Amino acid sequence: MQDGAARLLQLHLAKDNLESTQRRVLQNAFDRLTSRDPARAWTSGQWMTERSGGSDVSQTETVATFAPFPNNEAAPLADLEDGIPLGPWLINGFKWFSSATDASMTILLARTKPDKGLSAFFAPMRRYNPSLVSATGKQGGTELNGVNIQRLKNKLGTQSLPTAELELKGMRGWMIGEEGKGIQQVSTILAITRVHSAISSLGYLGRGLAIARSYALVREVGVGRGKRIPLWKNPLHMRTLANITGEYHAMMLLTFYTIYILGLDETGGRTGSSTPSSSPLASSALSPPREHVAPLLRVLTSLLKSYCCERAVPLLFGCMAALGGVGYLVNTETEHANVARIFRDACVLPIWEGTTDVLASDTLRALKHPTSGAQCVDALSWFVESALGEIPAGAAGGRTVGEEWKKIRAKILGRDQETLLVEARDITFRIAEILIATLLLADVKLNSGPEVQSMTRRFLQKQGFMNSGEASEGLDIDQAIVYGRGATDVQKGGPKL
Repeated sequence: MQDGAARLLQLHLAKDNLESTQRRVLQNAFDRLTSRDPARAWTSGQWMTERSGGSDVSQTETVATFAPFPNNEAAPLADLEDGIPLGPWLINGFKWFSSATDASMTILLARTKPDKGLSAFFAPMRRYNPSLVSATGKQGGTELNGVNIQRLKNKLGTQSLPTAELELKGMRGWMIGEEGKGIQQVSTILAITRVHSAISSLGYLGRGLAIARSYALVREVGVGRGKRIPLWKNPLHMRTLANITGEYHAMMLLTFYTIYILGLDETGGRTGSSTPSSSPLASSALSPPREHVAPLLRVLTSLLKSYCCERAVPLLFGCMAALGGVGYLVNTETEHANVARIFRDACVLPIWEGTTDVLASDTLRALKHPTSGAQCVDALSWFVESALGEIPAGAAGGRTVGEEWKKIRAKILGRDQETLLVEARDITFRIAEILIATLLLADVKLNSGPEVQSMTRRFLQKQGFMNSGEASEGLDIDQAIVYGRGATDVQKGGPKL
């Protein structure tokens, strides 16, 4: 949310017609959001959800009224140190689910007029009050900026992050962008927070895998007749961890390709000269023309978040189960191995910033938009065709991936949005699988190790892009997938992490 708010303010500060006082206010907030000085740095919240609508922000009941201070009356300050005045908009309402309640500022939605739609506002969390007296007798201090915390939410996970129900009564803020165009403004934040959600899901999964890998090095199991072996030598256990690792690798490729496209969008489509030649992104086959960047990003952010956050939860459960009963315990005394807490925290990601169904619907909405939908479909077609064009003609699965995209594309173009809605989740996930398969095939071209080939082949077979052959791969390949190429050294006691 901090990154998203900074990007939103940055875009508005680039405008020439920004009023001077508002420019100073937004510049101060941007500088604090991007500061590395703990004494000056700010974090940001994002308040949209209300009791009346949940994810449907069109039901927002919070109201903002333009009530500037009289010319002969100085505006109270939000920040005494920098002399930043409070905004001319008075905001009243109730936010039912506010993330980062302890943030320094927030971006929120409010309704200005019944027929104007929603507008976006920036508001500092605190304001200066000269009448306050501290316990030491010092005159002046800060108080909440018209915010009353009703209660903190009792959540399944992410309990260290305060989430609250907030009553806004006389909150002062500044409008961002045009009146009634708030959803468009907030979409800038959502694009970034959804990418962050996907990264977080992979971070949780990566941590769960690290714990499961480490556990397999020290845990022994019986295999009959009094014989015991460590889990890293157990073929079934290694196949389970290898399958989880393969999906983790696949989702990582999709996530970082989306990050790459996000970077191109923020830099105006410039790839720069510092891209390593060993990276798949150095290939022009994966670097889109400028006209495809924004449409690709529009689809990828919703698609990525819905797919990765949804898939990470059962995979992380697999990591927890890999520890048996130990994994189910809330290991607060050994927090570094507390995979149960990690699992609980990860469960919020398919829900926060739009549930999987909401984001699947949003993906479909982007693909069927009356003016920009065709551009989104064309951008996806460019990616699949361009990337597969660089793969050797005989590469297993490549042709099927391309044919599968043509089927999905025909379905999207041939039916109306209302008819497709019931299939939105299936369509979104299938497009994600097509993109991942394409990236995996590109990855094999650059990283031809047997473990990379095996992960790619297994993904293609699981998703129906290749016929499933007989399982001829042995324990050594699974160990290489889980612990890395060359990591297994039986004579020296096993894999090294």
